[in-house]
Amino acid sequence: MAEVIKRTKGFYEMKKRVFLTLSDGSAWQGFGELEQPVEGEVVFTTAMCGYPQSLTDPSYCGQITVFAFPPIGIYGVDNEALESGRVWHEGVIVGKVDAEHNGRFGDLSSWMKENRTPLIDGVDTRSLILKIREVGSMMGRLDFRKKRPVIEELPRDMVTKTSCKKIEVLGDGSLSIAVLDYGIKESILRCLIRRGCRLVRFPNTAAAADILAVDADAFFLSNGPGDPAVLDAEVAVIRRILGKKPLLGVCLGNQLLARACGASTRKLPFGHRGANQPVTEIATGRGILTSQNHQYAVAEESLRGTGLEVAYRHLGDGTVEGLLHRELAAAGVQFHPEASPGPEDASYIFDNFIAAVSASKGISI
Repeated sequence: MAEVIKRTKGFYEMKKRVFLTLSDGSAWQGFGELEQPVEGEVVFTTAMCGYPQSLTDPSYCGQITVFAFPPIGIYGVDNEALESGRVWHEGVIVGKVDAEHNGRFGDLSSWMKENRTPLIDGVDTRSLILKIREVGSMMGRLDFRKKRPVIEELPRDMVTKTSCKKIEVLGDGSLSIAVLDYGIKESILRCLIRRGCRLVRFPNTAAAADILAVDADAFFLSNGPGDPAVLDAEVAVIRRILGKKPLLGVCLGNQLLARACGASTRKLPFGHRGANQPVTEIATGRGILTSQNHQYAVAEESLRGTGLEVAYRHLGDGTVEGLLHRELAAAGVQFHPEASPGPEDASYIFDNFIAAVSASKGISI
């Protein structure tokens, strides 16, 4: 394996030449440390900040992520504002690791080593992202030599890996929310607690009877990784609780709500990932910038007869970005209202949800 000298933080250190090889045989060269070859679905994000949050978002489980913004690592890693307790990516690819201006936080390279996740820099990320946009996301392999990935596709169910393993109670607010955890981001939990909620967090394997037994004031379906079409057990649980209390789904939760109502989902060519995704609210015509991370979307043509209507639409490709049930107190959004990273345009989604839950209890806020 070839070794090269790279200059970082005012001194020289040894880094090894690493290749990313896609399933079609095309390859890109970079430099970094690699304990062993890794494989994952190669995707990209356009976010210019919030990389520590993206790296700890469970929705990225099983993926090799390419950052479009050239220098990553400028302000280090704030361990107090992460989305989970670990990095979920199989590998991370950047144009340049900027390790000279970390402020008061720890540097990205050291943190990635602690998480035993390869961070590869010196890659021509522009040409790599153009390739993904042209042919779509595909499997890739990080190795010291050019070698196509052995795995043809990601494991079909990754939600069980990212969900909590037992029931947890968080917060002590006056409103009780049953949270169905498919790989939830910590910032979502913080947003709900900050709005006066007591959260009962259930693993994805929880039975509907157990969820209903806590008599929560509302249900929340979380974000998470992977293909919603394989989560039949989770969809069956949602069907059991649907209509009994107000319900809000986010990202994967939005897709599972759609499937529980009889709609279908489809895989996008290269997904939506970034903190600058433009969305319009159908009812008002209002445009908002949103934070997103998903590979799948609700198939709009499948909504007929489900009781669901499109509430939000992506301004780039026209895909469904949110749903509203015409008869039941149920809604979902494909983007992340907690907006960490990203602008706060969509935070009112949580405010509206809390207002609806309060109204259902006869409480004015």
